[in-house]
Amino acid sequence: MMLSPSDRIHAPVVLLVNPAAGRGRAGRVAQAASEALRAADLAVDVHETRERGDEARIAAEASATGARALAVVGGDGAISHAVRGLLDGEAGGGARVPMAIFAAGTGNDFAKSLVVPVHHVARMARHIAAGNTHVVDVGFVDDVPFVNAAGFGFDVEVLEHMRTPGVLRGTAAYVSTALGALFGYRGFRANMANDSAIMSRKLMTVFANGRCFGGAFRIAPDARLDDGALDCVTIRDISPWARVPLFARAMRGTHLTSPHVSFHRDHHFHLRFDTPPMFETDGELQQAATCDVSVSVRAGALTVIA
Repeated sequence: MMLSPSDRIHAPVVLLVNPAAGRGRAGRVAQAASEALRAADLAVDVHETRERGDEARIAAEASATGARALAVVGGDGAISHAVRGLLDGEAGGGARVPMAIFAAGTGNDFAKSLVVPVHHVARMARHIAAGNTHVVDVGFVDDVPFVNAAGFGFDVEVLEHMRTPGVLRGTAAYVSTALGALFGYRGFRANMANDSAIMSRKLMTVFANGRCFGGAFRIAPDARLDDGALDCVTIRDISPWARVPLFARAMRGTHLTSPHVSFHRDHHFHLRFDTPPMFETDGELQQAATCDVSVSVRAGALTVIA
């Protein structure tokens, strides 16, 4: 049963923990977060994820019961799944529950765009207790939400390599895998109404809500989480030897002035591919249902502790 707004001040903080995040570091962060929240006189209800889909289910239940906040201990993937659950819960008549983040992933790209102490457990607990909130946007590829970035092309290739058994995870592994794939990836064909009606070959297209991507790349250095728009960065298909210096520039956030890069800021995009594409949202691989794909943003769809 969902609590009334006046009763939610006494409701527990749901602490959602992905114990596998950060190569096990999440367990230590969760323990410290639980202690800090209780020290701030907050009731805490701890939930550990055990299988795919748990984050969304737990978040939806937090919305349905009117939790005081949902505090996610994990990385971008756990956050993204939790956001989907919060949105589904609210759409189903649940409360709009603010989300807090105790960063414990390997890349933590979304957290980098939040001006909040996601790495300082005690300070974040105090922010939750004070009820300091801010609304941010949520992007969608068709009906799949994302909070940080969605991509087509090269980043999908890298993530597919990284899910091979025995391949390490994390920012260093992403960069290493990306460097290896730079010389073999052949690009993809697509057109985008915002860019050109001509089907052309591209290396990658990223739709950024946040600034950072892949743990090490400042793919959209001027992106804002609360401007009601997405920053679209497309790198045209270029020779492997030209890709290396361009990706080095992307790590510094100076690539947008390259003639091989196009940039658009908008609230809606339409793409057409030769075949239904694979894409990624917040580092999670997805499969489009058709050759026509819509990318959009829902302004102010998520409340975060800030």
